[in-house]
Parts: sequence; structure tokens; C-alpha cells
Amino acid sequence: MAAHLRSKSPTISLATLLTMSLTFPAHAGMTVYGLRDIYRLRIEEISFFIVLFLACAFILKFLWNHAAKGFAFLPQIKFVQSLCLSLIFGLLMLLVLTMISGIREVLTPDAWRRQGSSYRLNDASQETARLRSLEHLRAALYEYARTHEGKFPPHDFVTEIPEKIWESPDQLGTHYIYTGGLTTNHGAQLVAVEPLAFGESRLVLTAAGQIEKLGDADINKRQQGAFKP
Repeated sequence: MAAHLRSKSPTISLATLLTMSLTFPAHAGMTVYGLRDIYRLRIEEISFFIVLFLACAFILKFLWNHAAKGFAFLPQIKFVQSLCLSLIFGLLMLLVLTMISGIREVLTPDAWRRQGSSYRLNDASQETARLRSLEHLRAALYEYARTHEGKFPPHDFVTEIPEKIWESPDQLGTHYIYTGGLTTNHGAQLVAVEPLAFGESRLVLTAAGQIEKLGDADINKRQQGAFKP
């Protein structure tokens, strides 16, 4: 019996070592994304569309052959042929959607702006909401500066200003692009800028309390000038 246990001990030790070598490091509850996770998500997306494409081809084949029973001029098709037809129909739909989006852009130039992965209409009500939101941020920053010797917050996570004040009026509630370490004496330097999702022309807040609308080139120039010694 002892000899039998001794013969199994190397096998058990080898299995234990293999199990320990396959364990992954813990990250103390932190969310960690690696290249393996990105590849896995991409493969899941591609596989979903492949399954959907095959399902559409199968449904097309079934409907086509069912209709061919009542119409003698329609030939029976195989699954490969239905795949080709599904691909052609998909490309045609993509062409139609591209033409529609192109016509929309030509007929209504600068009427839409990109916000995240979608587009939003530029209208007067949104301009008013954007201006009002930046005015609320200006009031909060100046109230902070009044009690801190004219200094603005060092970052946009101070407890004196609510989190909601830092959020721009977009769908995601993205924080304003904030430049910390400025004071009310810095004049025309930019304290807060709307996120990139608001397009090429964005509202900005200067240290003097002025709200302006600048293009990307002017914003970059003003921001780079603020960091020059």
C-alpha cells in the first residue's frame, strides 16, 4: 500500500505544479483589460455577425424555395447561392444608407455634429443648454476661487463642487476639459473647454469669466500658450 502511494506522489506533485502554473495573478478587485480581452470582444462581435449572416441566408433560401413552388419561372437555389444573394443585398443596403447619409450632409451642412458613436442635431435649444451648463460651472468655479484667495480648483474632483457641475450636457455626461492651477488673474487663459464630442466649434471658459466659442485650432493655440514658460 505504501509503495502504491509512493508511485502516485510524483504524479500528484506534477499535477499540482501544472495547476499552479496556470493560475492568473489577482489585481485586488481592479478592472483590468488586456489585449486578450480586446481580441475576445472583437471575435465575439465578428462571430455574432457571421451567425446573423448565415441565419439570413438560411431564411432567404427557405423563402425563395417556398416561393419557387408557386412560380414556375423561379429556380430552386442552394445554400451557397443564398449566401451570395444575402451578400449582394447587404452591399446594396449599405450603398443606399451611404447615399442617404451623403445627401443629408449635402442638404444640411453643419446641421449635425458627432457625439460619441452617433450624431446629434445642432439646434438653438442645445446651444442654450450648452451655454447654461457652462455658466453653472463658471459660477461654481468663481465661488470656489472667492474662498481660496482667487485660485481655481487644482483638479475637477474637488469635494466643494458637485460632480454634476463638471459634466457637459452630452449623452454621456463627459467632463469638461479642465485646466487646473489657474487663478482669476490669468485673464484670457482657458479654464474649461467643452469635450471633443461637441464638434470643431466648442464653448470655452476663460479665467476672466468670459464664455467664447472657438474652433479647434484656436483652442489648441490658447492651450499650448498657457503651458509655455
